[in-house]
Amino acid sequence: MEEKRKIEVDIAGLQMTLVTDEPEAFVDSVVRHMNESMNALLSSGKNRSRLDAAILCAMDFCADKLTAEKRVRNLEAQISLYDVNLRKARSENAELREAAGSAKEKAPKQKAATSEQIKITEEIPAEEKEEKQETPASGSREDKFRMIESLLRNKGDK
Repeated sequence: MEEKRKIEVDIAGLQMTLVTDEPEAFVDSVVRHMNESMNALLSSGKNRSRLDAAILCAMDFCADKLTAEKRVRNLEAQISLYDVNLRKARSENAELREAAGSAKEKAPKQKAATSEQIKITEEIPAEEKEEKQETPASGSREDKFRMIESLLRNKGDK
């Protein structure tokens, strides 16, 4: 925090001394904004005093401040909600990764069994394939694939 210092300012023709610890650039920006607002009110054609203009500016700035504070509270609440949702998503992601990891460990055993089944189906003699072709279509999925495969082979042979 900077040390407090005195700054001379001119607001709507009135010389004032401010005591502040804010940076000079910030104070200049506030004074410039105040002068613009005051000058707009004083030159609006209505017969207003500088005191009336100052009060109206103060009310306007106060309303802006209250609106900004409300917006900040809403944004903070939204950020809190996003934070809760992010934690929940990370937790679900970790659970899914863990489940995928355990499924991956089991997968090679299942895959090996599948490749063995494929080898067995390739080694079935032609006579057995023809017998299997006569099985009803209501058999297992594997039987249906075998039947389709044999039909395709038979069609290719002709």
